[in-house]
Amino acid sequence: MYPDYVYRMLSEARALLAEDDFTAPDAAAICYEILGLVPDCQEASDLVLEAFNDPWVIRDNRKAIGRTIDEWDDRAWQQRRRLAFSFRTMCRWEGQYRQYNDEIDPEDVCPSDVKEMLEEGEYQLLQDYLLGEARGNEAAWSIFQEAIKRTSRPRAAMLWVADQYADQGYFAESVEVLEELLAHYPQDEEARRLWAEVRWWRDHQERIPWIPPRGKEDGRRYRHMMRQIDSDFAADEEAYMRPLPYVPPDADKLPPDFELPPPVQAELVARVEEALADLEPEEEILASGVDWGYLDKLEHGDVSISDFPAWVQYLLLEIDDPDHLAWLKQYFLQRFSNPPIDEEEQ
Repeated sequence: MYPDYVYRMLSEARALLAEDDFTAPDAAAICYEILGLVPDCQEASDLVLEAFNDPWVIRDNRKAIGRTIDEWDDRAWQQRRRLAFSFRTMCRWEGQYRQYNDEIDPEDVCPSDVKEMLEEGEYQLLQDYLLGEARGNEAAWSIFQEAIKRTSRPRAAMLWVADQYADQGYFAESVEVLEELLAHYPQDEEARRLWAEVRWWRDHQERIPWIPPRGKEDGRRYRHMMRQIDSDFAADEEAYMRPLPYVPPDADKLPPDFELPPPVQAELVARVEEALADLEPEEEILASGVDWGYLDKLEHGDVSISDFPAWVQYLLLEIDDPDHLAWLKQYFLQRFSNPPIDEEEQ
C-alpha cells in the first residue's frame, strides 16, 4: 500500500498514455516523480517500461538513432551512445535546461572556481563516449572527484557532474554522484528527481525496447558486416578497428598539485569485461518488444526472400543489382522486426 497521492499520480500517467499524442516521456516523468518519493514503487517502475514499449515510441527512437548508428554495430561504446541519445530524447527533467534560464545564477550551474577543471573532465569523458577510449572515463572520474573536493560550491559541482554522466549514458556513475549529493543535501528536490530517473535507466538499460541487445563479443557483428560492405575495411581491418591515440588532460587546466592516478591494469579490465559479458538480463523482454533475431540473420547470411510478405518478394525479384538487393533485404528485415501498430498491420 502506498499513499493516496501515489495512486492519483499513477492514474494521471495512465491517462496520458491513453492519449493519441507522443505522451510516453511525460507519463514516464510522472513515474519518476513517484520514484523520487517512493523509490520501491514497482508499479511506477513498470509503467515507465510500458510507456516505452508503445510501438510508435519504439519506431521513432529506432529511426532517430539509426541515422547515426547502425543497429548491427555492436561495439560497446556505440551501445552507450544509443542509451545516451535515448535518455536525452525521453528525459523531461527540467534541471537539464537550467543553463538557459536567465534567472539562474551561473554559479549554481557550473562553479567558476573549478570550471576549467570540470570542462577538462568532460573532454576526457567524451573520448570514451565518442571513441571508446576507456582511459578517458578513468581520467574524468578522478578529475571530477578532485573538482568536487576543491570547489566552494560542491552541490552545484556534483549536480553538474551527475548531469554530464547521465547525458552521456554513464548511469551508474551518475547515480553514485547523486547519492553522494543527497547524502549531504537530503532535501534537494532537483537532485532527487534526477536521481530517480537516472537510477531507473541504470536498472533497466538492458530492457529499453528500441535498443538492440548488448553483444557478447565487442564488435564481432560490426566487423562481419563491414567486411561485406566496405572493401577498404576488409583489406585492413585492424587499422580501422584501432582506436585513435588517447589525448591526456591539459595540465594547464588542472591544479599543479593534482596528479592523475595510474591507469587501471589492462588484465583487470579484461577480466571485468569477460565477467560482464556472461551476465544475462534478469528479466525477460516484454512480448511487445522488437524482434532482434533479424540481426543474427544478417550476420549469418541466412536471409531468404521467403521470409517476407508476398508483395516484398515480388519487389525483390525485380532487383538485379546484388548490393541493392542486400540493402533492401536488410531494410525489410529491420522494418518487419518492429512491433505492429494495429491489428491490420499485424
